[in-house]
Amino acid sequence: MGQSRSSSSSSLSSRVMIMDASDCLRLVIPYSRSWFVVGFLGFWLCAWAVAEVVIPFRFLEGEAPSGGWSLMVVWFAVWTVAGVLAVYAWLWQVMGKEIVIIQDGRLTLRRDIGGFGWDKVYELEKVRALRAAPVVFDPMDLSMALQLWGIGGGAIAFDYEGKTRRFGIGLDETEAKQAVAAIKKRWRAAD
Repeated sequence: MGQSRSSSSSSLSSRVMIMDASDCLRLVIPYSRSWFVVGFLGFWLCAWAVAEVVIPFRFLEGEAPSGGWSLMVVWFAVWTVAGVLAVYAWLWQVMGKEIVIIQDGRLTLRRDIGGFGWDKVYELEKVRALRAAPVVFDPMDLSMALQLWGIGGGAIAFDYEGKTRRFGIGLDETEAKQAVAAIKKRWRAAD
């Protein structure tokens, strides 16, 4: 698939780092932070943490709302899940980046937060129609809400086993096109 190349590195608009080595192509895409979201989530998380501590003490003291214990337990469970998602979104805003690696016939997408994250691996031979595809706002699409918080979607898309996959969160159209061109230049099978 790939040709033997010497190691090189380039930067697109000082945000996307492309490292082209003889054994792999690696793109690092730091997330474009929204300081409003960072501040809002930081404030909200402080209130969330207070409630996370106070509510269990209320349970232990035997205080329950007029709806009873079951209502309180359901509310606390939903509150806890919302808080965990908010912590993730805040961390992603502060130190998140996507790492794209093309090596040994695989496309690996990694969402990295401070050295921790998870990989999604795709067989490059099954990747079709790799393209810059800016996200079009659709208020009926749940993933739009995730994109507003910076934890979903992306400006680069490809088709894989009948589904469209995306990466390149926060890239503008020009950056997405440059990243796609770098990938296609190295691995023609991504067309």
